[in-house]
Amino acid sequence: MENAIIKLNDVCFAYDKETTLRHIDLDIMEGETVVLKGPNGCGKTTLLKLLNGLLFPEQGKYYFSEREVTEKALNDNRFSKWMHQKMGFIFQNADVQLFCGSVYEEIAFGPVQMGLSDEEIKRRCEDVISLLGIEKLRDRAPYHLSGGEKRKVAFACILSMNPEVLVMDEPLAGLDQRSQEWLLKFLESFKAAKKTMVISTHDDYLSRKLADRIIYMNEEHEICKEEENKHEFI
Repeated sequence: MENAIIKLNDVCFAYDKETTLRHIDLDIMEGETVVLKGPNGCGKTTLLKLLNGLLFPEQGKYYFSEREVTEKALNDNRFSKWMHQKMGFIFQNADVQLFCGSVYEEIAFGPVQMGLSDEEIKRRCEDVISLLGIEKLRDRAPYHLSGGEKRKVAFACILSMNPEVLVMDEPLAGLDQRSQEWLLKFLESFKAAKKTMVISTHDDYLSRKLADRIIYMNEEHEICKEEENKHEFI
């Protein structure tokens, strides 16, 4: 498939000999929003971790932007920086991502690791702080924030890297109504910018609102069905 930014060819993975991904074949196009659905334990989170290079296929191959992603490849600092600049991963639990002493330090961490100039780091941080409306949070410690505030900061950390692909695991989980509405509007703007998104969710409204394609996984840890979304759901 032409212009596929993500390609999985016959990918299998197991935890302690317990299969969690079974013969996964999947192409995701540049600018496409793909939603993963299926019962708990079917392998959705494992698949997202594999896309982000946190896990590696035990069988089959994974290509990102036509480059094979392997443990050996990610041990190369240049390859790792390149990939993690282009792909951002939002965990279901934002606490996993936040570890610095202040919100501003969290947002600056990625650009600092990229080796950007102080001027560029400051510009990126100020831009995402303004974009997400979190000016009042900049000097606060992340562990003192509410769940919705932590989620916004997690997004800010990823956006400061200006990724081409955004991978999210249950992004609406644990958020109140107001935070969910904010996040849906934000994801709509990310989609309008023709960025690629891969989202695991149980939420039907998010699926129908954002997805170009919905991929279903089953309890056998396989892709069992996929469907195009006509965006007729309002």
